[in-house]
Amino acid sequence: MTEIIIIVLLIAMSAFFSGSETAFSTVNKIRLKNYAAQGNKRAARALEVADHFDAALTAILIGNNVVNILSASLATVVFTRYLGASAVGVSTAVMTVLVLLFGEITPKAYAKAHAESCALLMNRPILALMWIFRPVNWVFQKIRGLKKSGEQAPSVTEDELKVIIDEIEEQGVLEEQESDLVRSALEFDEIQVAQILIPRVNVVAVERWEDVTRIKELFFTEMYSRLPVYDKSIDNIVGVITSKDFFRMLDQGGQDIGTIMQDVLRISEFKRISEVLRSMQRTKLHLAVVLDQYGGTAGIVTMEDIIEELVGEIYDENDEVESPVTQIGENTYEVSGELSTSDLCEKLSLPENAIESASVSVGGWAMELFGHMPQPGEQITSGRFELTVLKMTDQKIQSVRLRIAPEPAVREDEEA
Repeated sequence: MTEIIIIVLLIAMSAFFSGSETAFSTVNKIRLKNYAAQGNKRAARALEVADHFDAALTAILIGNNVVNILSASLATVVFTRYLGASAVGVSTAVMTVLVLLFGEITPKAYAKAHAESCALLMNRPILALMWIFRPVNWVFQKIRGLKKSGEQAPSVTEDELKVIIDEIEEQGVLEEQESDLVRSALEFDEIQVAQILIPRVNVVAVERWEDVTRIKELFFTEMYSRLPVYDKSIDNIVGVITSKDFFRMLDQGGQDIGTIMQDVLRISEFKRISEVLRSMQRTKLHLAVVLDQYGGTAGIVTMEDIIEELVGEIYDENDEVESPVTQIGENTYEVSGELSTSDLCEKLSLPENAIESASVSVGGWAMELFGHMPQPGEQITSGRFELTVLKMTDQKIQSVRLRIAPEPAVREDEEA
């Protein structure tokens, strides 16, 4: 009877080891960190085991194998005592079923479904075993070559994190707006200035010695809070003036904008916007001149432009809210020429590679397809896309009508 009780205890210990292995390998470490930060000591111990899972696994496997061997040996002794030497096979079969059912399958299934509670409950014995088997674990690590210097691979990559965000959005944990903000933050560091700058041809600027009456008109008509200032050529932007400082200067009788001119950042078009934002925060400047490879002005970028890449379009009381994409019919849209092709694909739920073009904007893509300066009303087709020029200004396509043909249906016999 005593031997049977011991066998039951050994199978229970096998269940403990099997369950702890599954619990600590599947537990949500982020949640444990949150509990530990709130002062939960059990969570802190469980997190220590999860963070050193290789050492824990060694201790668990040693313990599990020891109790399984002991239970099998003891069962063999019991069976041979009552049934003779021929009972060895029966003992092996019975113990295999018992260990698989009660020592492996059942505890692992339970631990997977209740990983957090199991990890919080089982951490003390596992920590003790990790300490006991520390010398053995060190030897095993040496043999397996796990003690390597250098950086360890991250537990979650950026691409995996994006998939996780999609999943938790589908589960309703995050609203669409919240998940979009997280995605924007992840992609923020990958965006270059060239992708968001206001191009040179669209830059509204004033000459250093421009008459203040003309500058006043520009502030009223363009509704900008800042205007770049250039000396002789737009390629030589020397500063920026704000509407607030300009009208204060006029109230005080001033006529020279040089007295209120602020400096500007000068950056490469290949610089990342995250770096530019940090530079703007450090220098307290809100506008940067983007230089091309020859040192000329490629365009400008403002702090607002950069922040909009995180939170979306920002409108103030002076902005006219215009949608860059307006549906005017079935699969037909009026599209701004300044809209980027990537944003167009996103807004129309098209694949990222749906538009094959070296140009960044829709207007540039259309110009590339035509191969010449088109006139309003000209039409061209490229794959599923039919583009019609609606408006041209200053040798630039201002807007187009875009019709997207439905994707051809795949015939069943072709699929077969």
